[in-house]
Amino acid sequence: MTIYMPPHITDEKIEGMEVFDAFRLGEELLDSRFPRDAARVLRKVVDAEPGNGAGWELLGRAHFAAAQLKPAEEAFTRLVAHEPTSAWAHTALGLTLDRQSRHREGTVHHRIASAMGASHRDATRVELVDRPSGQIG
Repeated sequence: MTIYMPPHITDEKIEGMEVFDAFRLGEELLDSRFPRDAARVLRKVVDAEPGNGAGWELLGRAHFAAAQLKPAEEAFTRLVAHEPTSAWAHTALGLTLDRQSRHREGTVHHRIASAMGASHRDATRVELVDRPSGQIG
């Protein structure tokens, strides 16, 4: 379902939701381009189930989409801790660090994702950071 009107989600409504319903609403809000509202709702999911990797992933995506980079970094760090073999999680954390101009830190996660065969883009990001200053091509 696509949500077209800006949502009016109160803290009381979020508090009264079941965890599964909060997860589904968070998904819908993120898909409908309301990432800040999605993050508010998804906080309930990870607070209730801190071991829920899908919840941390969705929360990280919502924060990233809302340009809330520190909370996105925290969510993706938790996701990597819960799912260390997820190449996607390492890529997401690497991109979040890159977006904060912390390229050297992000490279660590791009290297891991690249080693897992996630995407040639991770290897390219590593090459860009490893390239000596002033070298082109």
